[in-house]
Amino acid sequence: MKRITVLLGTAALCLCLSGCGAMDPYGHGPQSSPAPIPDVAAETAAPQGMKWVGPWHLDSEKNDLAAFADALDVFPGYGEWGASMEIRSNGQMSWYIGAEGWHGTYTVEDGVIRAQMTSDLDQSARLWEFRLIAENGSAVLEMKDADRTIYWAYGDREDAAHGGNGE
Repeated sequence: MKRITVLLGTAALCLCLSGCGAMDPYGHGPQSSPAPIPDVAAETAAPQGMKWVGPWHLDSEKNDLAAFADALDVFPGYGEWGASMEIRSNGQMSWYIGAEGWHGTYTVEDGVIRAQMTSDLDQSARLWEFRLIAENGSAVLEMKDADRTIYWAYGDREDAAHGGNGE
C-alpha cells in the first residue's frame, strides 16, 4: 500500500510540474516560446535570399569604432568587451556592445527585423528595428539608436577597434 501511495504522489507531482510551464530566467512564471521561423521565410526575408540568421559583428567600415571605444557614456566597456549579435532561426536574438546588452524575440517583415527585447542591465523592454540591406554582395543590418545609426555586418569576425585578436 505504501508503494502505491508513493507512486500516486510522484505521478501527481509530475503532472503538476508539467502543467506549470517553463519559468523564465528571472523566475517570473510560465513563458511561451516563439514559433520557429521556417527556413522559407528566412530565405525570402533577406535581400535576394542572403543569409541573416547567425552571428553578426560591428561593421568597421561604416561605424567609427574608435569613437565607440572613446565615448564611455555611449557604450561603456566597448573597448574591453567588444560587440556581437546572434540571430537564431528559432525567433530568438541577442546583441551587446560593451556593457550594454539586449535579448528577446523577433519577427521579420519586408526586410525589417522587429525585435521585442529586454535590457540585460536594467530589465527594461524596448522594440528595436533592424533594416536588412544588401551591399556589394554582403548582408548589412542597420540599427537606429537615439540619434545614431549602427551598422552590423554578417559573420563572426572580430571588429577592428576591439583588436581582432580576442583581447
